[in-house]
Amino acid sequence: MIRRLVPLSRRLAGALVINGLLFLSWPTGAAEDPGRRDAVLEEAIGTADARGRRAEAVELSRELVALRTGVLGADATATLAARLTLSIMLEQAGETTEARALRDAAFDRLAEVDPERLPPILNNTAIALQNTGHPDSAVPVFDRLVAVMAGAGESVPLAITHFNLAALHRDRRDYDAAIAEGRIAAEMFERLEGPDTEDTIAAIGALGQTYGMAGRPAAALPHLREAWTRAGQALGPSDETMRQANNLAAVLRDLGRHDEAEPLDRAALDWRRANLGPAHGATLISARNLALDLIGLDRAEEAAGLYDQVVETLARTRGPDHPETRRIARERDMIAVLTGAAPSGDPGDLAALEAQLTAGTVDADAVYLANRLAGIAERRGEPAAELRLHRLSLDLAERHFGPLHPVAISMATNVARAERALKTAEATPAYSRLEERLRLWARREYASTSDQAVIEQVAATTRETLGDILSYGYAAGRSDPRAIALVARVMLNWKAPGSLERALLDRAAAELPAADRALVAEIRNLTAQSLRPGADRQAIERRLDLAEAALADRVSGLRRLQAQQALDYGEILSAFRPGDAVLDYMTVPMRMAPDRVEERILVMLGRAGGEIRLFDLGPVAAVSELMADSGAAAEEDTRRRLYDQLIRPVMSELNGVDRLTVVPDGLLTLVPFDVLVDQAGWPLIAGLDLRIARSGRALAGGDHDMPQDTDRNGVLLVGDVDYGGTASPLPFTAAEIDGIAATARAGGIPPVVLRGQDARAGAVRRAAAGQRVLHFATHGFFEPLHPGADDPLDRAGVLLAAGDGDDGRLTAAELATWPLDGIDLVVLSACDTAEGDRSYVEGLAGLPSALATAGVRRSLLARWPVSDRGAARFMARFYDHLAAGESYEGAFRTTKLDVLEGRLAGVPEQTWAAFTLIAN
Repeated sequence: MIRRLVPLSRRLAGALVINGLLFLSWPTGAAEDPGRRDAVLEEAIGTADARGRRAEAVELSRELVALRTGVLGADATATLAARLTLSIMLEQAGETTEARALRDAAFDRLAEVDPERLPPILNNTAIALQNTGHPDSAVPVFDRLVAVMAGAGESVPLAITHFNLAALHRDRRDYDAAIAEGRIAAEMFERLEGPDTEDTIAAIGALGQTYGMAGRPAAALPHLREAWTRAGQALGPSDETMRQANNLAAVLRDLGRHDEAEPLDRAALDWRRANLGPAHGATLISARNLALDLIGLDRAEEAAGLYDQVVETLARTRGPDHPETRRIARERDMIAVLTGAAPSGDPGDLAALEAQLTAGTVDADAVYLANRLAGIAERRGEPAAELRLHRLSLDLAERHFGPLHPVAISMATNVARAERALKTAEATPAYSRLEERLRLWARREYASTSDQAVIEQVAATTRETLGDILSYGYAAGRSDPRAIALVARVMLNWKAPGSLERALLDRAAAELPAADRALVAEIRNLTAQSLRPGADRQAIERRLDLAEAALADRVSGLRRLQAQQALDYGEILSAFRPGDAVLDYMTVPMRMAPDRVEERILVMLGRAGGEIRLFDLGPVAAVSELMADSGAAAEEDTRRRLYDQLIRPVMSELNGVDRLTVVPDGLLTLVPFDVLVDQAGWPLIAGLDLRIARSGRALAGGDHDMPQDTDRNGVLLVGDVDYGGTASPLPFTAAEIDGIAATARAGGIPPVVLRGQDARAGAVRRAAAGQRVLHFATHGFFEPLHPGADDPLDRAGVLLAAGDGDDGRLTAAELATWPLDGIDLVVLSACDTAEGDRSYVEGLAGLPSALATAGVRRSLLARWPVSDRGAARFMARFYDHLAAGESYEGAFRTTKLDVLEGRLAGVPEQTWAAFTLIAN
């Protein structure tokens, strides 16, 4: 593996690093007596520095410079090296300004008189500064080294230098700079040495580790998994493979994925015990990591046994009073108290430990110690001390990790909970700050990777905290308007947050610098490439990871995006007319008892003028049971029971409402709200103009009937498809698209019709450009989970023409990459097109989320199978109402009322009730 400091000084011959100092050997042929004096001074400088006698080391270094200047001349390489030694001694003594000026002058002169020796001297000077605790001064020296070496082209030593510089920036917690240098190192090693060398693997793993240390697991995991996989394949069971397993497990543990981290840490521990020995430092690290995994898996007794082994080994090899032995023993004892593994007891004086933390060094151990002290204060029934210690742990976490690190967010959660328990005036502000930092962190993570599994994993980690925020807001909202506003903000910002993030990035793209716009274009192009049949997905996704991470580094944390997202529900409601209302649902895990978390349904009712009320509708499990069968929602009895749980509790608050927008969440996205059956046996749509929106943002400005795009004036009709024998024909789709085409022509809207073998994906995509409406009359599909197809976007789609190597399947994954931004309406007159998998990131992952991602303003889809003939009749009437001047939303409702009130025959209830219009 690349060594952070050693390899460059080993591979580049020249200056030597001795005791952290930089010297050059006395030149052959120089006067003998000065040579002996030179050696004596070198030794004396090293001794003074090692013993901390800073002033003496400076004076001896000045004497060395004077000696070499007098004998060898001011421009001799050895003299310049002595000046660099003096600069380091000055740095140690706190004389930074003089040290840097002396160093820069020496480097400038070396570049002129001995350019071949400049790189190793730069390298060793940087290392000496880093080793003596001056990383900020080491950075410009490394930067100069990079510039000098880059002039000779790419080389392994240059890659090592970028790797070392990345490690230096990481030690300084300048993670953006570390990531940039680490990416250069990884790419350079791969080009020069190949993908499976130890250096390349180590550089990729180090880049992932840096992302993890920066609190960015979505960007970290793809790199760490790649490094671990490559190490296993290329190196087999080895020290490097175990190092990568250890780093991957650390990020999984941060995400609470202890079940995935545990086998990685156990494998590393077993290998290290057998190959490095039980007392090796790396073995002890693996044992402690495995213990932490076991604690997360509620296996505290096993964890205690491992801790005992580590402490016993440290006591035997380093001594019982060694700081590391005492630290791990204290950690063991505190965790034993917190997990109940210790029957009672108190690991030391908590007040004394708190005082040490307040005055001591801020590091990760201090953060975790403060947090454990707070937990012990809780167990002892001392809430004031608990709150004080949680505040301390948050302060330490922000100073060490930064405010948007998962550890800091966890500590902020603890503070908010403690404020709530004590009913302090700071509880609502604490929860508001928590929501903001959680949102900013999640936004950055969603922008960091296209790996859907990783994104879902990141999103899942936010759920319990969101539930905590909403639980507090629901309880405190009766007396605190700020708590109501907090709940409204969550409802607005956490519906399909992945789509929202992409939309914000798209909106901001026009204002980005040219380099960032190029990154956006590259990401879209690579995404499209990865979806093509026969594509080398692994190679493409590697490039995609890097491009997305680079864009996220530059864009996603910008406050400008936060400002664009800072829309307030009060502003939205203030534009409502008196008869408007919104029901915004959210399903979240809520703590119902200290040992019981339950997924529940909260709904926010918003009315004109900003009036907001909250309701707890009970457990999600009740709806899950009713929706267990994919076709259950089509049954009238199911729709009655869903009405009773989801609408009836708030119905008395809807007096005077004639237009109601429902914003569902997760599983509720599959509920056919407009045709739920009320107590009188009528579907809701009969008495209410009921609309569906993916987010309350769709209602911004109060314009529920979104205007048509006057810059677009065409409709693309796809139907009467020749499936090439891959699916049964749909005879009524020919009449459907022909009838709509005639209606469009009569209204002055030019239609484009693709049918038969012309209805292929490529032709459809090309013809979609610039259209106002896209209409597909074809087969739709949503396949259940099966081996090899775990992504719902690959299992949802519509069928188009097949042949000449094209299977005719247009999946949601492909559709999501189409440039459909600004299209008014996409109609999928096909079975099951509103289906999908529940998603923490998209609400429902399938065609609905794909169309929203592609930029479509609204989608008309079917929740379950529909009749070919009935769908054709329904759609013909819908376009008749559009031609008569009604809005999309108005035409959709009027068409359903036409069937319900007998004005449109031949459309079965199973068909007209299936269709839903979703505002994106």
